[in-house]
Amino acid sequence: MDRVTNEDGTLGWRTSPGGLVTAIEPVMRANDGTWIGWPGGTEQNLEPFEFEGLDLVPMTMTDDEIENFYEGFANATLWPLYHDVVAKPAFHREWWDSYVSVNRRFADKAAELAAEGATVWVHDYQLQLVPQMLRDLRPDLRIGFYLHIPLPPAEL
Repeated sequence: MDRVTNEDGTLGWRTSPGGLVTAIEPVMRANDGTWIGWPGGTEQNLEPFEFEGLDLVPMTMTDDEIENFYEGFANATLWPLYHDVVAKPAFHREWWDSYVSVNRRFADKAAELAAEGATVWVHDYQLQLVPQMLRDLRPDLRIGFYLHIPLPPAEL
């Protein structure tokens, strides 16, 4: 879900565009799933809510996390590696630290919310540490990981 400003100035939600939502939404509805995700922006203290029959849990980020986790490690380090080094990847310790911290928050939230023996799907390179973190917290879960881009060639 994306946070939006409605025509009357109030804040609301809209379904995120793209293939992931289109593919997963029917599965989530059919299995009474809960979607944990970042709605964009830095708005804090967003509470879990139901929207059009889906249970949604917004995970917020600070300006520093967006800069270091998202723009930094995910998009300036990992993205170029996964895309044949079309741009030179950059490496900064604070980016890595933020990447680990945000992945830990997502893993902790999934571990808290998942029912005994539930299936948890984790999507894409921004959260690729979550499956192992979640396995360490909840060995009872079935965990899937889907990388939406191909792995880089072995030479990289």
